[in-house]
Order: sequence, then C-alpha cells, then structure tokens
Amino acid sequence: MRSPKFLLIAALLAIPQIYTSASAHTVIVSASPAENTILEVLPSSISITFAEELIDIGDSNSISVIDQAGSELVLTKPLVSGAVLTSELLPTQSLGLIKVSYRAVAADGHVITGKYEFTVSPKAVAVTDFNSPEVNSPSADSDNKLSIYLIISATLVVGGGLLLFFIWKRQ
Repeated sequence: MRSPKFLLIAALLAIPQIYTSASAHTVIVSASPAENTILEVLPSSISITFAEELIDIGDSNSISVIDQAGSELVLTKPLVSGAVLTSELLPTQSLGLIKVSYRAVAADGHVITGKYEFTVSPKAVAVTDFNSPEVNSPSADSDNKLSIYLIISATLVVGGGLLLFFIWKRQ
C-alpha cells in the first residue's frame, strides 16, 4: 500500500521539473547587421543566428526590413540553414533608421518573434539620434511563459499534496 502513495508523491514532485525544462525557448545569439549599429551603406543581406536549430515549414519564418520612409527592403524569402535565418536585401541607397522584425520557428516548434534597429548613415547621424526602447521582445515573452508554467506546476504540487493529505486522513 505504501508503494502507490510513494509513486504518487514522486510523480507530483517531478511535475515542476518537467515544465521548467520544457519551457525553455531559443534566443538570438547574433545578428548581422547587429542591433543599434551605424553602417555607412546598407548591407546586401541580413542574417539572424539563434541558439537552436530552426525548421522551415511553408512561410513560418520571416524577416521584415523597413527603412525610414516605410519601404520594405527584403528582396527574397528568408532561407533557413541550421540555426541561421538569412534574407537578401534590395540594393538601395536608403539612409536613416532601419527596423528589422523577425519570426522564426525553432526545432522544438516554438515561435520566436522580435524586433531591433540599426542605422545607415554616411557618418551624418549621431548615435543618440535614434530611439530603440525594445531590445529583444522574445526574452520578455519567454519569461512570461516560464512564470505561467511555474504557477501551474506549483498549483498542481500543492493540490496533489492536499489530495494526498485528505486521502491519508480518511484512512
């Protein structure tokens, strides 16, 4: 009779470990051009490297690059190569603040989205001229999901403990 109770307790204690490890999401390792950099000319491509491999299913991955005038600068559909998402840019003379938005699907199926900015200027724009309050939105989103999983896990552990207490008290 002790063995089933012991197994139930062990299972309830293992639940938070399962949710904590399963809630980890990939993050950006690097981007080219990097966030908040000032370039003299617009590069021919943009690439974002993630900590985990990406999967390419239909149009699940995307990169959007918008210049200061509001024009889209992406020329090709993004290519996935392992953990790197790359897209070619239009050959243009766009100057000013360039906004990059991305969406990628990690190998574990989680969607990663975010935004960052860089500036193209032939040495005319000072570093303080652009505004970038949003550094990396996926980490904030990932932190929220982690908190939700921890709350659910704690609720299950406490509820399971109370259930066990009342079962033992009843016997």
